[in-house]
Amino acid sequence: MSDHDLHVDDAQLLARLRRIADTVDPVPDDVVELGRAAFELRHADAVLMTMASESLSGAELRAVPDEQGSSRLHVFEHGEVSIEVEVTVRGEFARAVGIVDDGSGVDLSGAHVSVETTSSSTTVELDGGRFTVERVPLGLARIVLERAGSRLLVTPWFDVG
Repeated sequence: MSDHDLHVDDAQLLARLRRIADTVDPVPDDVVELGRAAFELRHADAVLMTMASESLSGAELRAVPDEQGSSRLHVFEHGEVSIEVEVTVRGEFARAVGIVDDGSGVDLSGAHVSVETTSSSTTVELDGGRFTVERVPLGLARIVLERAGSRLLVTPWFDVG
């Protein structure tokens, strides 16, 4: 039953109760964040990759400024598959250059990579396991590896800027 199926008095009462609940007992921010994270796993067939760049044997990954922008290397791994992507920030956009490496020998022909942000999604074909995406908006992004319409791997969200 939806709110549209309710009597007017009942719909008004429910709206008032929602406002009271929002004031007296609002949903904690961490619960909202966990709900969003759970929603991201709605594609059960997609394997979520882990970000390996945070635990690379003490090596410190950081932005390296130069005259053409600053670059950061992100490494994601799952089993035998890794995605390495260098993100170079130039002004309000970034350029992502990456490689998908599959040590297990899975055929990646016909696969493509999507770089998804909160405001856009750009899909490019893999060329020998390599990909380049221009004009990626700054902010959160993730990489999705797909073949034949099915998601093979999805990285966690990471900061492009």
